[in-house]
Amino acid sequence: MPTSKEIQQLQDQLNKDATLRAAFLKDPVKVLQSNGVALTPAAAKDLKAQFSSFGIQRIPTNIPQLKFPKIGISIRITISF
Repeated sequence: MPTSKEIQQLQDQLNKDATLRAAFLKDPVKVLQSNGVALTPAAAKDLKAQFSSFGIQRIPTNIPQLKFPKIGISIRITISF
């Protein structure tokens, strides 16, 4: 299990690195496990269920006749046990 300092470093990375954050939002279990966070099978299943319930979908931007307003979204990730 990572130390609280390592968790803080991972949290900082997630908040600074858009690519890592996107990977985390796509598969949080994989990102956490690849960074040394051990999850029980039940915890991994619960985490996946929580993220899939967000229902994040991409807005189709390839349709030229539709104009979408620019929307800024800021995501701050906090890891706590």
